Amino acid sequence: MRKMLDADLCQRILDARCIVAYAPTMIRQQDAEALYQAYERALGALSEAEAFLWNMSKGPARDKLLHAHSDITVDMLSRLRAPLVLQFPELDSGTPKGPPSTLLEPGEQEAVSRLTAAQTREIDETLLAACGPSWKKVASVVGTASTQVPEQLAEIPVGYFAQRVKALVEAGRLEAQGDLDHMRYSEVRLAQHVNQR
Repeated sequence: MRKMLDADLCQRILDARCIVAYAPTMIRQQDAEALYQAYERALGALSEAEAFLWNMSKGPARDKLLHAHSDITVDMLSRLRAPLVLQFPELDSGTPKGPPSTLLEPGEQEAVSRLTAAQTREIDETLLAACGPSWKKVASVVGTASTQVPEQLAEIPVGYFAQRVKALVEAGRLEAQGDLDHMRYSEVRLAQHVNQR
């Protein structure tokens, strides 16, 4: 039954994607509301799936899945949900749901506390390399960077990467918009003075 529901949801999302991509002004508000709610449920399912992906053994298969997962999440946010919110701004409460992305469990905090200053700099440089002059979702930046770090940093939680994004913003190396405590609700880009170097 679950697989049928997932397949049905995927088909509805694909159908909605075509509607939004090709006729955004033709969507009625009640249809936009229904689509928005469906996308929120789908994003919730993607968040649930993300936890499973991060628990997989590090390797090319996991990296490939994480990249695909990140692409789907960003597409859903930017190409499907955003046009609805542009047409009907009242759809998006702008209120993040769930715990902050930067929140670490005690075991995760313990792993982070063992990092050296050099390892933290390496994470920062990897995060900066995942950014550019255009705005990118923090979830995409973190997802990309976390698969690019050396093997000895593979077990560092994504919440710490999100914390480091905040630190890079506070240090003036990145510019941000949105709620940095929630990766899906924020975007970053290289700071203009950094980008001009």
